Amino acid sequence: MDQLSAIRAFCKVAEQQSFTKAAKQLGMSVAMVSKLVNILEKSLDARLLMRTTRRVNVTEAGHLYYEKCHAILSELEQANALISQHSQQPSGRIKISVPMDFGTLKIAPLLTDFLVRYPDIHLDLEYGDRLVALVEEEFDLALRISTLADSSLIARNLCPITMVTCASPDYLARHGAPTHPSQLAEHSCLTYALTDPEWLFTQGKQAYRVRPNSTMRANNGRALALAASQGLGIIMQPHFIVDDYLAQGSLVPLLEEYSLPHFNLYLIYPHRHFLPNRVKCFVDYMEACFKKL
Repeated sequence: MDQLSAIRAFCKVAEQQSFTKAAKQLGMSVAMVSKLVNILEKSLDARLLMRTTRRVNVTEAGHLYYEKCHAILSELEQANALISQHSQQPSGRIKISVPMDFGTLKIAPLLTDFLVRYPDIHLDLEYGDRLVALVEEEFDLALRISTLADSSLIARNLCPITMVTCASPDYLARHGAPTHPSQLAEHSCLTYALTDPEWLFTQGKQAYRVRPNSTMRANNGRALALAASQGLGIIMQPHFIVDDYLAQGSLVPLLEEYSLPHFNLYLIYPHRHFLPNRVKCFVDYMEACFKKL
């Protein structure tokens, strides 16, 4: 038996809790994955997985074995990557999760130079605002705008993300400009669907948490900015989405005496003692780009 192949098959089934998903990721048939796991269990004289018609559960012995084997496979991957780093130009695929609006506006323009610099690296980009599970979904990296919670992931702070409340001159001429956050209940507001429905304003030590009167809700900040520029209501959005509108005068800032929440753009990757060279190249490139901005 190729014990290493059997261990890889078992670890992938344990992670995916599915022989079918594991087989797809390993590029094997379901029958071959099942055979490898069966042989491994017989050689260990232990049940590692409990199969039912609906799912696969990892036994107590399986959990213990997985923890040790996963560490061994990670070390082996790092050793292989180390040799590859010394013998080859950076190459291979990097799977990256990128925020939709920031990604298309700010990250996409940076990628051409990276790919010209590293022609043997291939980028697999997923643009979207869902919170991906890096390890489970096999992403190498994620770019996230957040107030990062504690986690086992490594996070590089690339830049601050500042917010602004604004509306079009036409809307303000028709409805007047709010002078206090509480007055937002009297206005038409355009809200972002993927964040807290309440808007937070602070002035000194005083905080005002208000629920805006949402007449339009969307999961795309650029759509909200366009609607606001056409006079449909008030928005609170990051500067990178509305700066062009502000420069053109089609949106004007409101409630400037109040501070708004601020976030950061993080580059996140799983905790590893050694990053594959292709991933390290991308991390270093992104950090260099944002230092220039």
